[in-house]
Amino acid sequence: MLRIKSLLSIVAFSLCISSAAYAKTQFELGTEQYNNEDYTGAYITLIEVAKEEDPNAQFIVGHMLLFGIGIEKAPTTAYDWLKKSADAGNPSAQNYMGNLYIAGELVPQSDTEAAKWFTAAAESGIAESQNDLGHMYLEGRGVEKSVAKAVEWFKKSVAQNFTEAQLSLGLMHEQGMGVEQDYTKAAELYQLAAEEGSAQAMHNLGLLMYFGNGFEQNNDKACGFFTMAAKLGFQDSVDNLNLLIQKGVCEKVAMPNHTKSLVDPNFNTAPNL
Repeated sequence: MLRIKSLLSIVAFSLCISSAAYAKTQFELGTEQYNNEDYTGAYITLIEVAKEEDPNAQFIVGHMLLFGIGIEKAPTTAYDWLKKSADAGNPSAQNYMGNLYIAGELVPQSDTEAAKWFTAAAESGIAESQNDLGHMYLEGRGVEKSVAKAVEWFKKSVAQNFTEAQLSLGLMHEQGMGVEQDYTKAAELYQLAAEEGSAQAMHNLGLLMYFGNGFEQNNDKACGFFTMAAKLGFQDSVDNLNLLIQKGVCEKVAMPNHTKSLVDPNFNTAPNL
């Protein structure tokens, strides 16, 4: 579940948060240096801002130390800065803390601590944390199990167009967990995720088409979705496609390496699959 965001998105988020007059000017300078790939300069600038108790600078300094960006890696020191930032209420740092505790990286693994930090970040509107918290409720990890709350958090994350939440809520609709079973709604959510390049979503759409769950069974569309996902290296689709090729259901296709995906408009599921 550990999915650390790129600093570029972190910077964009952090710049929206006000700080002290002096720190704000230096913070903007530091983020500008980072975006201009002057990582060493950015660290030198931002570490001074962080020492002034600016939680946004503390967060970015922690990130840079954790991954060795502009400075030698120092995981323990990175954690200290991230914890300071999270304690001061920085939502992105709180999301980091949740990820660290769920994975047991730099800290002892703790579902309870992970849920605590994901809750703080989710309540501040971090889409990734909302999705992760939904899974914590779905599985009863660190919180009392609640399918209803899982759905609630998935919906909040989907409202922010978070791809993994679209998959999460799509599966809930497909299986009728906490919501009425609705294959059409599931397909719509999978399609949104597929349009963002999610191989898992393409695979799920292929399964809906192949088994005719909620729609007329359609081998051509099933093969198309499995092919798209397989070209992205999604192993389940590779396996399915190989089996269907052997059965003569799908045509044999070349499998070049792909670094970026685009959903074939011919396999658009909306509004009719």
